[in-house]
Amino acid sequence: MAREIKVNQDYKNKMLKLIPSEIIAAYMVVEGVIPDEHQKIGSIIVSVGLLILIPFYLKRFYHISRFGQHLFIMIAFIIWIYTLGGPFRAWGIHEAYIGSILLVFYTLLIPFFYHPREAETW
Repeated sequence: MAREIKVNQDYKNKMLKLIPSEIIAAYMVVEGVIPDEHQKIGSIIVSVGLLILIPFYLKRFYHISRFGQHLFIMIAFIIWIYTLGGPFRAWGIHEAYIGSILLVFYTLLIPFFYHPREAETW
């Protein structure tokens, strides 16, 4: 499936293309191998590293050049990390119910707010 959102694309396609599924999967795998004694620093390194990787990954493998789509996917990744716990849990600032609420609302509402323009590129 091509990931770039086109002008006038339907809601379902927009929603699916704004979820960073491969990056979330990579996060879950790498986070799972960090030893407990290194969880605080390890989860931050993994989270920040993958967050930085997102625009390069999207541009290289999906040829997405729209800044807005990169930004919305990066925000979605941060919300997913919060929902899963990650560095937020390790640092004691995680509330599971808040993560669940954010994830549901962001996933359902973001296609209403992201409307790409033809000229929008990096």
